[in-house]
Amino acid sequence: MKHTVFYLLIIVGFIIGCTKESKTATVNLNKSFGNRNEIVLVIDDSLWIGKLGDSIRHKLAQPVAGSTDTEPQFDLVQIDPKIFTTRAKNARNIVLFSTNTVHEFLLQKSVNATPQNYFFLRAQNTSDLLKLFNTRADSIISVFKSSELNEQMHEVVRNSNQDLHELKDYFGCTLKIPDAYHLQVKNEFPFLWYQKDLSSGSLNLVLYEFSIAEIENESGSIEQHLLQARNYIGKEFLHTAKDSGYIVTDPAKNVTITKEKMQELPVYKIIGSWETANDYLKGPFVCYAIRDEYYKRYLFIEGYINNPFKNKRDQLLEIEAIIKTINFNEH
Repeated sequence: MKHTVFYLLIIVGFIIGCTKESKTATVNLNKSFGNRNEIVLVIDDSLWIGKLGDSIRHKLAQPVAGSTDTEPQFDLVQIDPKIFTTRAKNARNIVLFSTNTVHEFLLQKSVNATPQNYFFLRAQNTSDLLKLFNTRADSIISVFKSSELNEQMHEVVRNSNQDLHELKDYFGCTLKIPDAYHLQVKNEFPFLWYQKDLSSGSLNLVLYEFSIAEIENESGSIEQHLLQARNYIGKEFLHTAKDSGYIVTDPAKNVTITKEKMQELPVYKIIGSWETANDYLKGPFVCYAIRDEYYKRYLFIEGYINNPFKNKRDQLLEIEAIIKTINFNEH
């Protein structure tokens, strides 16, 4: 019995020792690098210029939803395996393609650096590799989008030191809004408009609410009422520098509405492009309409990107990251 206990203690000590080594290895990893929404694709040059490369570009570099410009959802950096250097292996987002005897789709986290998403796609031949990618492309996109949003949220939190008491007073919530944003308009409607100045435009974050009864009634669908509410706010509060200019959204022009959850509350996510009545400005927007049974309301939080002739994808991500930091303290 004493010998049995002795051996068990040795085994437990060995397991604990291995666990510590694993943790230490993770801590000692280099910090990953890469621009926001950038993917490193490790794939042979001959495959990159063929059908597989065409499919990769079609799936991973499709235009950003709602953007008024043709801008890819990810920037793709292709590297031939022969020149896949140690530095490149520290990229934040990597997909490695190879023809092998093994048929495999694998995601590993923080292999060479942290944070890191490292996908391995292996198949016996090019045809099977193409089928494997087409089957798994949506999963790859979902992981990368979630990871990039998470990284952007960390950046938002690091840059947010303002005491935005008006958020609690007006809406009973808090948001992490970076210090570069200032309060542009406050109205008892209730309505708040924060703005971040850019060299060529601005980022705009807007909050307001409508009662559930105004959005959910028999005079039309919820989706119709959500868009009508947004256009009402645009005409009342979102005015441009030009006389009589204000923001509108045409529901017939590339507007997508999906259902999600945020803080365990039902949410309608609306993405599309906005334009201006009596003015020439336009751009993409993202809106979250949160159904809040506690206050019998729909709380709208949305961002408008006004940055003519510039890329807007990463700015949309910044706005979405801010929205996702919402916290309802009183609930």
